[in-house]
Amino acid sequence: MNTDGVTRNAWFIRLAWLVGALSAFTSCSSWKYSQKEVAAQSSYCHPTIDYRYDSTYLPKANIDATLKADTALTKRYSHHDLMMANAIGVIPLLQELTGLESNTTAEKRLEAIRKRQQILNRLLVASTQISGIAAELDCEGERADRLATYLDQYDSQRIRRLTLFSIIIGAATTVATTLIQSDNTSKVVGISGGVIGAGFGGLAAFSSSRTIHLSHQRNLLTDIWQQNQHSSVYPPFVWYVLNEKVFSNSNEYSISHNIRQRWLNFVLNDSSPEDQALYFGQGGDYKADDFHARANMLNQLQSSVRSINQDLHSLTLALAQ
Repeated sequence: MNTDGVTRNAWFIRLAWLVGALSAFTSCSSWKYSQKEVAAQSSYCHPTIDYRYDSTYLPKANIDATLKADTALTKRYSHHDLMMANAIGVIPLLQELTGLESNTTAEKRLEAIRKRQQILNRLLVASTQISGIAAELDCEGERADRLATYLDQYDSQRIRRLTLFSIIIGAATTVATTLIQSDNTSKVVGISGGVIGAGFGGLAAFSSSRTIHLSHQRNLLTDIWQQNQHSSVYPPFVWYVLNEKVFSNSNEYSISHNIRQRWLNFVLNDSSPEDQALYFGQGGDYKADDFHARANMLNQLQSSVRSINQDLHSLTLALAQ
């Protein structure tokens, strides 16, 4: 009877059993995040009601002709402030206020105060619109970050397990080759253990393919990416500012165009059409890196929306003078 052959077979069986047990343990993970919970929370960032906007205060197209004809307005306010006034729909109120300010009678002064209060009320409404959409962007970004962190933690645990198993296999192989007296069997065990240990170590170098499915019933990134003229998601005032060139620093391209370019340059460098459909479509299966990219774009967009408050501040200061 060939003793070396029996010994080798025994070691092969033991190694196979150990590898199988470790692989099973590696594949098992505490998948605590319920897919039903994700589905149930898929719209928790959305507004609880549909907003209705007064058509009286919607931005007007081709406002430049109106402004050129009213020299009293252009002398009193800068072009930038007048464009912001058009964004919140108060150009007619400003025209009335300008006419009343030149009259010194008590009745006209009182009427001017009323007009000024109406304008300030519209400024307040515009400010709440900015806060509302920024809060939704913040919520969506936080959700993407949270899901990405969860997947990152899963991947970290997986890498730690694989690294530990690689060390265990290496140690077991070293001990086995020392105890086995047969030179041939020792070589076989050493080579097998080295290959298996390297395999576990190699697996640790690759990220997990674990995903979470997330659908977008109301995708805040879509209109920016598609550069739509109108939006059913953003308030008309906010969408007007994002797409009017005068409100960007360069005055050459709109804020929404610049945001899209930053996404292309710094977030979506080598993205595929499938990735773009995932981010800007109805959603799908997200990996951790996909969630990080989505959170990045949402945070950039949120910053740009919040910066509209600077333009509102400028108009408010002009009214106070």
